[in-house]
Amino acid sequence: MIDPTPPVNARYGAPLGRRSHQQGDVLPDDPPLTLLHCPLDEGGYDEGGAYWGLGDPLFWVGNDEGDLAYFLRARGLRHAQRLVREDYPDAHFHTNPEED
Repeated sequence: MIDPTPPVNARYGAPLGRRSHQQGDVLPDDPPLTLLHCPLDEGGYDEGGAYWGLGDPLFWVGNDEGDLAYFLRARGLRHAQRLVREDYPDAHFHTNPEED
C-alpha cells in the first residue's frame, strides 16, 4: 500500500507541503496511475504532519515507476482525475470502489 503522507520530522516545525516530481509523459499503454485522497485534519495537516492549510481536499497521484508523484487540490475524485488529464491526456487510473 502506498503512503503518500509518511511521518515528517517536525523537530523544527512542520514542513509546508511535501515534495512532488513530474518527469516524462503518461502514454496510452502505461500502467494506470494511483490517485489517493489525503485527509487533512481541522488545522490543515496531513496524517504525517505536513502542513497544507485549509481549502479543497488534497489528493496524491503517482505511478508505479516513481517518476510521477505529486499532490493537487480538487473538489473531489472526479475533479482530480480531470485536473490530472489536463496535464496528461492519456492518463487512466486504478479504480478504488471506496472512492467511486
